[in-house]
Amino acid sequence: MTQSIRSTSGSWARAIAATALVAAIAVPATARAQAAEKHDGHALPAGPIHDRHEIMEDMGRAAKAIGGALKAGKPADAAAPATDIAAKIDDFLKLFPDGSTGHGSRAKAAIWSERAKFDSIGADLEVKATAVADAAKSGGDVKAASNAMFGDCKSCHDQFREPEQGE
Repeated sequence: MTQSIRSTSGSWARAIAATALVAAIAVPATARAQAAEKHDGHALPAGPIHDRHEIMEDMGRAAKAIGGALKAGKPADAAAPATDIAAKIDDFLKLFPDGSTGHGSRAKAAIWSERAKFDSIGADLEVKATAVADAAKSGGDVKAASNAMFGDCKSCHDQFREPEQGE
């Protein structure tokens, strides 16, 4: 019986050691991959450039969901993604501290030279995204509200974002 306990204890010890080794390798590798995410062929450094890129990706997915809801004839389904966009704007606008350009950022210098205009478009986008959500919840004209919101998206991108390579 003692031999059986030792054999089982050895198996457990080896399993624990193997698990610890995998974790020791995987956790730092995952953290490095997340901190240096690739965008447009460049690694995005941890910090505001990476964070605003992630928020913009989230808002892009939400915008596609709004478009999908309209195409599917289910305008009420636009409420949650529109609410998500509205909720992200304030945090997004805070992610443009002076000097946070380069390193894969597509932010134009106009963001900082025309900061009041940039912030105004952002505030307007929040109002219009909320209007999309309200229209979706109340049976209002989601298409018109979303067209107005998407107009703000386009205006901001045209004025304050460099085009992707090949655009």
